Amino acid sequence: MTDKDIEKQELEDFIQDWHWDKKSHKYAQDLAKYLFQFIDKLYEQKLSEKTVRKHLDNCWQIGILECGYGYRDKFSPGEIFYSPEADYEYEFKRKMSDSNYAVNSYRSTWKKLHKYTKELGYIK
Repeated sequence: MTDKDIEKQELEDFIQDWHWDKKSHKYAQDLAKYLFQFIDKLYEQKLSEKTVRKHLDNCWQIGILECGYGYRDKFSPGEIFYSPEADYEYEFKRKMSDSNYAVNSYRSTWKKLHKYTKELGYIK
């Protein structure tokens, strides 16, 4: 298996619960690629492995919530992460966890994604 094949398999494993048809599969892939780039950026910042893994877990949760509850047909980082306020917080509390720690962690990842999206120029 080549490195590219391994990366593709990791992506597919990550999004396996996010889609239900061809169109939603493409959206899930595009979202996950963006989230993986964000995680790579966190590694570049020399954050601890534990911190990056927590953000990765939150990215998976953001992805499944965006794909399940979002209304977009085409992926656009600026449309999703337009605000530092986390979307799908109600759904997160119902489906994932309502503990203060988990919710604050989810919010933290969302804020970092907003900042990252802004730095890339998707938000003015």
